[in-house]
Amino acid sequence: MNEFDFIEYLKKKMPRSGQVCVGIGDDAAVLNATPGKQLVVSTDVVVDGVDFKIKKGVRHHFPIKVPDPFLSPEKIGRKVLAINLSDLAAMGAKPVAFVITVGKPKSLSTAWLKRFYDGLLKLAKEYDVPCVGGDFSSSKEFFASVTIFGEASPDQVVKRSGAKLGDWIAVTGTLGGSLMRHHHDFTPRIREGMFLANRRWAHAMIDISDGLVQDLSHILKASKVGAVLDLDKIPVSRDAEKMSLGNEEKARARALSDGEDFELLFTASPRNKVTLDKEWKKKFPRVPLSWIGRIGGKVSQISWRRNGKKIAPPKLSQKGFSHF
Repeated sequence: MNEFDFIEYLKKKMPRSGQVCVGIGDDAAVLNATPGKQLVVSTDVVVDGVDFKIKKGVRHHFPIKVPDPFLSPEKIGRKVLAINLSDLAAMGAKPVAFVITVGKPKSLSTAWLKRFYDGLLKLAKEYDVPCVGGDFSSSKEFFASVTIFGEASPDQVVKRSGAKLGDWIAVTGTLGGSLMRHHHDFTPRIREGMFLANRRWAHAMIDISDGLVQDLSHILKASKVGAVLDLDKIPVSRDAEKMSLGNEEKARARALSDGEDFELLFTASPRNKVTLDKEWKKKFPRVPLSWIGRIGGKVSQISWRRNGKKIAPPKLSQKGFSHF
């Protein structure tokens, strides 16, 4: 099957949406814009050897057994769309459509690529977001890059720069140990992000892709404020505890810096905290919401407390993930 036959194969599998006027098969896609909404755009790429491994037999070195970094093509396809959905969630936007570019080595078969798209399109169907185009290229290593389009009302887009003095800081889910499985099977918090945006609960928001400490620092820098975090309130995942062999401090350090948690980190007004907490438990009973600190000070740095008392910053082997 050549490239153009494969495109025809994909055209038959792709679902359509009422907002798609022209989809796959032309020089560009055409989408209907919803009146009164703004376009929200994000892009992310996954690369073999960086975000996953296609070939078996290469393992990370940990004191306990962790899953092989080998991922099935279905899981890789799911992940490349999921991380883009997570970016839209952090803006409080509704997904509309996406395009994807794939670099394919000669060593990968068409059957492998079909399975990759099966995983991607299964998640796309869950979130009712159609693929409307893309491109193929030959490459030495497999990569896939998605550009996703969403929409939101102008007064409901949540940016990093909206944190206010006195705000509470909250995080969804649990953190750390994503290498065990969470980095490829997480649930994008689209519904939760739209809820926070539509109700105007969140003043500032970001998804945790590079580690809690690093991503909170992005909010602080953009908002020109500081923060005080309660170390004992950080929600540590069971996988982080397992990877740390039960060492509490090491597990908490993982929760602060491992990255690829893809949970939402946001700030909210003190006057809304109690109401938001009650509403959240009703609407998202299976998604924990933890209040981990406050916004305070004009210097964009993090101070730390434990059990209400000021402490020195925790020792972290890394501040968060960086490609450079």
